[in-house]
Amino acid sequence: MSTTKINIGAVEVTAVSDGTLFIDRDEFFPNVPPDAWIPYRGELNAAGRVMLNMGSFVLRSDGQTILVDTGLGPDPLGLDADCGHLLGELELGAVTPDEVDTVLMTHVHPDHIGWNLTYGATAPSPTFPRARYLVPRADWEANVHETEGLNAGPMDRTRAERQSGSFSRQVAPLEAAGKLDLYEGEHAVTSAITTLPTPGHTPGHMAVLIASQGERALVAGDLVHMPLEVHETSWTTRADMDPARAVASRRQTLDRIERDQSVLMAGHFPAPGFGRLERLAGRRYWRAL
Repeated sequence: MSTTKINIGAVEVTAVSDGTLFIDRDEFFPNVPPDAWIPYRGELNAAGRVMLNMGSFVLRSDGQTILVDTGLGPDPLGLDADCGHLLGELELGAVTPDEVDTVLMTHVHPDHIGWNLTYGATAPSPTFPRARYLVPRADWEANVHETEGLNAGPMDRTRAERQSGSFSRQVAPLEAAGKLDLYEGEHAVTSAITTLPTPGHTPGHMAVLIASQGERALVAGDLVHMPLEVHETSWTTRADMDPARAVASRRQTLDRIERDQSVLMAGHFPAPGFGRLERLAGRRYWRAL
């Protein structure tokens, strides 16, 4: 894996990856009929499985270093994943853990929070010791108070247990460590970086807007997982907690990206995940930079 840097105005963006997650196509998109996949076979591996890069982004702005999401971490949690590469990728990108000022979580699913804390022989310690960790308030409340349920099937019970365990290990201890900041709405991180509410995948899911010197970009979080979703905006994943709301957020935000001619930075797209939206014969496509 390699790191890639681009600039959005005065903001430097480095793409890094924690590895790759492999999921059965029909498990990930349970409501999509097999025939609908015919145009998108190229987005699957030879076994017909979805391959998701677990990408994170380092943003340097106003003298601050912000890490957006922290991957799955060294423990695959029973998932089929090649994971645990984030710290090595940061080193390749000349980013040390102790220079990160802010860890900004788009949401708190396990593949976005796995390096928040490091577990050794003693108590867990923040992987990024100087950083404040920003967690969407609605996601925090949903997990702490268990206000958001999942469907009752065996797959969903497994996912619920994985989510609960990951949150307990990688997010909840931040409060006692004095590292936790809850955020909501359009929260200004720096003068050029602002969060954008995009609920549905989780109650507090956020995208991250970058606007500097007339240039724009958006870090998508799990607003989209595969390039096909920029056209197939009605497809929903098993992980979407409110599918209808996820579709609405995806459509509204992709329309905004296209209208503003922003760079779309999608951590689950093939690394490094930088691209633009284009139209051809009435269809919308994502073209990698």
